Amino acid sequence: MDGLILVLTALAGCLMPVQPAVNAVTAQMMSSPYLASFFSFLTGTLALGFLCLALRLPWPDGKIIMGLPWWAWLAGPMGAFFVTMTIVAVPRLGAMSVMALLIAGQMGMSLVMDHFGWLGIPAQPISMWRILGAILLFTGVVLIRKF
Repeated sequence: MDGLILVLTALAGCLMPVQPAVNAVTAQMMSSPYLASFFSFLTGTLALGFLCLALRLPWPDGKIIMGLPWWAWLAGPMGAFFVTMTIVAVPRLGAMSVMALLIAGQMGMSLVMDHFGWLGIPAQPISMWRILGAILLFTGVVLIRKF
C-alpha cells in the first residue's frame, strides 16, 4: 500500500504546476482569477462528492462537525488562497518560479511546524542541517528567478 501512496503522491506533485496553468487559462477566458478559482473548487467539490457517494461514506454526525476545532474551518479558505494565488502568479512568474516559491514556503513553514510539533506533527527540532537545506532551497528560488 505504501508503494501506491508513493506513486500517487508523486503524481499529485506532477499535477502541481499543471493545475495553476489550467486555472490561469480558465481565468483568462472568464476574465477573473476569482471566478476561475471558484470554478476549480466547484468542480473539485463535485468530484469529491461523487467519490464519497461511490464509496458510500457515511456523513459525519452534526456533533462531530460542530466539534471540529475552530482552525479546521480555515483549511478551505487556505486552499482558496493557495489556488487563487497560483492562478495570479503563474502567468506572471512562470510555472517553475511559482513552484519553487511554493516549495520554499512549504519548507520554511514545515521547519517551524516540525520544530514546535504543531497540529499533531511529531516534534523534530530545527537543526543546522535542516536550516542549510532550507537556505539551499531558497537559493534555488533566487537562481530560478534570476536566470
